[in-house]
Amino acid sequence: MSLDKIFKDPAKVCAYFLAIIGFFFLGKGLIASKGVLAPVVVALILAMLSVPVARKLESWNFPRIWSTVTVLLLNLIVIIGVSALISFQVRNFLDESDDLKKEFYPTLVSIEEFVLKHTPIDRGSMESYKEDFGIEEDNGEDSEEKPDGEEVKENQKGAIEVLGATFGFIADFILMFVYLFLILLYRRKFFKFALLLFPDDKRERYRKPILKSTKLVQYYLGGRLTLMVLLVGLYATGLWISGVENFILASLIGAVLSIIPFIGNMGAYVIALILGVGSGGETDMIIGITITFLIVQFLDTYVFQPIIFSNKLNINPFFVILSVLIGNAIWGIIGMVIAIPVFAIITVFCRNIPELQAFGYLFGNEEKTMKKAGSEK
Repeated sequence: MSLDKIFKDPAKVCAYFLAIIGFFFLGKGLIASKGVLAPVVVALILAMLSVPVARKLESWNFPRIWSTVTVLLLNLIVIIGVSALISFQVRNFLDESDDLKKEFYPTLVSIEEFVLKHTPIDRGSMESYKEDFGIEEDNGEDSEEKPDGEEVKENQKGAIEVLGATFGFIADFILMFVYLFLILLYRRKFFKFALLLFPDDKRERYRKPILKSTKLVQYYLGGRLTLMVLLVGLYATGLWISGVENFILASLIGAVLSIIPFIGNMGAYVIALILGVGSGGETDMIIGITITFLIVQFLDTYVFQPIIFSNKLNINPFFVILSVLIGNAIWGIIGMVIAIPVFAIITVFCRNIPELQAFGYLFGNEEKTMKKAGSEK
């Protein structure tokens, strides 16, 4: 339908206007319900990834309950193992933080002198900026000494906030696994419920996108995990050769941040530079870090991703970035991690529902979407 016909029909204009308002309040609702919905969505995506393992166990005559428990334990072992490895590396880094500060301080002084010499910023403005960002030098003298009572209250308040955040995280973590267990155990019931939402004559029509979206999430997450393992090995090798002391920590950070397209890669490179310079790295180390990231990113973009994904996601890169930014605005880091699989599911439904095929064309890669549409006709 052309735009002229739409604007000539007041009912259509009102419908589109109400749809825009509905999306706005949907976003507000998602932001407000993060604490409730985020564990459910994460559990749902983990369940999609774990279904093939559960089916394999059930093909070996495992009862449904025991296959579900086994898959749950496998997920728990993997998550705890990765978390323990990262926390161990972070703890070692924090133990060396005082030495890193001493190594990094001359570099900061050189940067400061360069800025003062080659920019209009004067010493007073520089000190003001440092104070605003909380990086002013510590002279060993407290300009404002607080009474012991106030200091104790502040420490107690900080301890309570930390305990609250810790218990909140543990509660969400436990809830996520409870949801994962129930989704895997009753997955057939949830699938039949999704089909029952549609009329009898249209159930087979919507059965295909539901199954396809599940396989797509499995395909994406499995491929992403494989890529992360490859990236850890490549980053660790290159950074070790470059002489970075905390090369394992930098490699893990680089692999984890690769989940976030484009932005994560730049962030990982900056963190690796900071770790390298902070450990006393010279120009050779900086060049080695830069070459490592350039080579790994080239291999990741032009070799590994085409082989692993084979372009089956078929999502426009513009909307990949946009979905990650929207996910961050709604649910923060969790939203950034789950943004691409959720958007891939939305794209699959848009391509398979006639009323939304225009959006399916917009969200997908133009050439492949056009070929698919032509073949369906």
